[in-house]
Amino acid sequence: MQLKLNIYRGSHGGRRPGSGRKRLHSKGVAHREREKVNSRTPLHINFKFRTYIRNKNALRILKRAILNSRRQGLRILHFSMQSNHIHLIVEAANNEILTSGMRSLTVTFAKGLNKGRIQVERYHLHVLKTIQASKNAIHYVLFNLQKHEKGIYSKIDEYSSVLSMREGLKLIRNFCRSEKVVIKLSKVEPWNLDLGTSYFARKGLSRLLEI
Repeated sequence: MQLKLNIYRGSHGGRRPGSGRKRLHSKGVAHREREKVNSRTPLHINFKFRTYIRNKNALRILKRAILNSRRQGLRILHFSMQSNHIHLIVEAANNEILTSGMRSLTVTFAKGLNKGRIQVERYHLHVLKTIQASKNAIHYVLFNLQKHEKGIYSKIDEYSSVLSMREGLKLIRNFCRSEKVVIKLSKVEPWNLDLGTSYFARKGLSRLLEI
């Protein structure tokens, strides 16, 4: 009869069942090389949390994090904060600036919420290579939450940058016929978000304003 020996018993070295660093969750984004970015094309980025973040305190922290990321050269053009994730439209001159800027933004935001550090490799990125792609992405980010009927929105997301844009009033008039929203927006002091330098970012916003 053949005996099965426990080769780990009484041992002070080597591998043991269940020992060592645990693997990351299988649903994490694969660590592959990102597409090369440059200042000519804006980017649509989103990243998630495991907790609810849609509140006024988190919005204040996000604005502070955006200002910090500017010091790294990252330009935040538009944003929206949903229940557990954030959408951004950004510009970066290269991948190094993108990485350092996103690290600054996510670390500042997570620490401000006392939720620990976000792994910056896990944000999702889409390069906007055409005017139409930029227009669609800006519209999606600014009006992500709203329910609409026949293309007219009944309310505006207070947790998006549309309420802080100098162009926001015209966007609201294009997409919302609620007079209460228009009055509310007129009382909000525009927050100095960067409108971007790339052709696609500016033309994408212009297309929305022309609707």
